[in-house]
Amino acid sequence: MSVDRMAESVREHTERYAASRGGRHPLTDCWPWAEAIAAWVETLPDDCHPILERRPWRRDPRIGTDGLTLSIAESIRLAMALWNEPIGDLCIDNVQRVLTDWLKWDRVPGTPEWPAPDGTPHDADWKALFTNDAALADEAASSAYWALEQLEKPWESIPMGEARRRRLSTHGITYARLADVAPLLGLTMPIQVREPGDYVNVPDLLVEQAAA
Repeated sequence: MSVDRMAESVREHTERYAASRGGRHPLTDCWPWAEAIAAWVETLPDDCHPILERRPWRRDPRIGTDGLTLSIAESIRLAMALWNEPIGDLCIDNVQRVLTDWLKWDRVPGTPEWPAPDGTPHDADWKALFTNDAALADEAASSAYWALEQLEKPWESIPMGEARRRRLSTHGITYARLADVAPLLGLTMPIQVREPGDYVNVPDLLVEQAAA
């Protein structure tokens, strides 16, 4: 997919999502996940990963935990649009990389190709974080990248052999998905996914069929 087509996908996805959900912006549904991830990563000991010794989101008071949460939510929003998947089905690695990639490719936040979340409670904070200072946007994206990376190792320890085998036989690949780590993050609501069978016997996880 070309970069221009990717930008168009974000606009189209936002419109489709809102139209099918009573006008709700996709960032609104990304927010509980982002809050949970940001809260979880702050509980990790500093010595479990070198990046956590300095927690980059704390270096600039313009970011902090609130900015980290917003950056993670924006990463999830972009990933939903680009891969056309429900939040639960998103590959953690894709979510981790998408925001830093977009800034690296000189996509400009707040332009028609990368629209701001207008009409949401997060609109003003989003514009302050991503549109005023390119270096600040890069640092916020980097913070989200490192926070999301911390989910990979715990995912490897989840006893979900049956789900992994199912994914391998059905899709030819198995990878860490956000739904897999929902219980780790304290998210207890049913998680919408396209193929509930891909999550069979994942401990403490409740899934339900996502709307078309």
